Amino acid sequence: MLLDVVEQYDAEKIALFRGVWESTLLHLAQQQDHKKIFSFLCKVGILDLDEKDKMVVFGVPNEFVFTQVKKYFSKPLKESINEVYNPHFSVKFVIYSKFSTSNPLLLDLKKLLHIKETKHSELTAEKKTIKTELSHFFGILFDPKFTFDTFVVWATNNIAFSAAKAVTANPGTAYNPLFLYGSVGLGKTHLMQAIGNEIMTKHPDKVVVYLPVTKLVDEIVTAIKANKLTNVLKKFDDVDVLLIDDVQFLAGKDRTQEIFHNIFNDFQGRQKQIILSSDRPPKELVHIEPRLKSRFSLGLIADIKSPDFETRIAILQSKLMSKWEDLDFNLLEILAKYIKENVRELEWALNILLSRKAILHKDVEQQDVFECLKTLWYKVEHTVEATEVAVQSNTKGTKNFDLLVDMVAQYYGISVQELKSESRKKEITNARQILMLLAKKYFQRTLERIGDHFGGKGHAAVIYAINNTEKKIKNDQDISHDYEVFVDRLGK
Repeated sequence: MLLDVVEQYDAEKIALFRGVWESTLLHLAQQQDHKKIFSFLCKVGILDLDEKDKMVVFGVPNEFVFTQVKKYFSKPLKESINEVYNPHFSVKFVIYSKFSTSNPLLLDLKKLLHIKETKHSELTAEKKTIKTELSHFFGILFDPKFTFDTFVVWATNNIAFSAAKAVTANPGTAYNPLFLYGSVGLGKTHLMQAIGNEIMTKHPDKVVVYLPVTKLVDEIVTAIKANKLTNVLKKFDDVDVLLIDDVQFLAGKDRTQEIFHNIFNDFQGRQKQIILSSDRPPKELVHIEPRLKSRFSLGLIADIKSPDFETRIAILQSKLMSKWEDLDFNLLEILAKYIKENVRELEWALNILLSRKAILHKDVEQQDVFECLKTLWYKVEHTVEATEVAVQSNTKGTKNFDLLVDMVAQYYGISVQELKSESRKKEITNARQILMLLAKKYFQRTLERIGDHFGGKGHAAVIYAINNTEKKIKNDQDISHDYEVFVDRLGK
């Protein structure tokens, strides 16, 4: 078989295949977007030039890429092959798993197509110092994985996406403020972070700060108690772009609202960009001063609604593509059919299945999807013979703490036994401490009972874990995200 002899190719044959592939790509680049070519074909190479059957055989790393490349590049590749190599050749695609890593038959498409990383202009020493100081002071950084390229656009988030892109072109002019709202798990934080990452790339001279509103409240309250409010407010003088996440949590914080109103007015007066997010539009915010709600409505208000079925499929496919993984399409359909309201939960389910695939070294089957849905607290009824699944509305608000423990263990890819062990591995410690906080806050467990559940820990250890987690939620974006996921599943 072809795949058995590929390993035996000599240097001359490899050079021939690389040369034809390079010429093909350069021709293709005259008609196609370079970044699109890179995204789809960076792990594709020529495995054979079959002179007998007049066919170029391309290798792709897995079934998912096979489907995508065949769908989008069959015709363009054939046309380019006919132009640069032989006008009578057709193309064929086969799965060659060794293209998942480096291989002499693969080309460096970034170098070939001159796809360069955006170069940042040099910052002044003063700007560098300010950025460093603010990063340490506020403690919330941007996650580079959140970009516009990794954000899946659908009909009901297109306005929000387009507005976010427009803001990055010239911050402080278009849509100021930009107010994004939508339910939990639909991508508000992703879009906020993407705005920040894009502005820092396009405008490296800008000082950009992202703050969950809980962090803002904490900073202001601490400053007031320490009689250092003026020092904190001066920090905002150096900020050019301010992103505040979850402004609904300003509710009832009268003093903080007053101070934020002044910060807001200062930014507006100096044409500095403000981006806000919430779970509802300004007019529906409760226990927020009318003058603040009025300010929030001065620019553009853009909502993000749940994606439709086809879009949920596309989101799952996009996540698979980014991980260079694949799952049977019917499995994606099951997930997309029943996880309707929360994009974050879709990704969560996908990660659970991919972790299972990696750990067990076996393909994901329908039964695995059923078990995954149960883990996410969906009531699942299925008949394997009919390969159908009927999932009722997810039972948020469960009072079964053991179910929560199982779910958290699945989420982090660890065992329940590890959660109850003395292990100090970071992911195990984080999961254990989050569970302790949830047990205290939502299950009204006593400190003694919580300690017993996690290997007989004493009161002091439990108190430390709870306090430490509360601090991390304010300062660590990953912990805050995970905690929000679990609270959402509890229906709180």
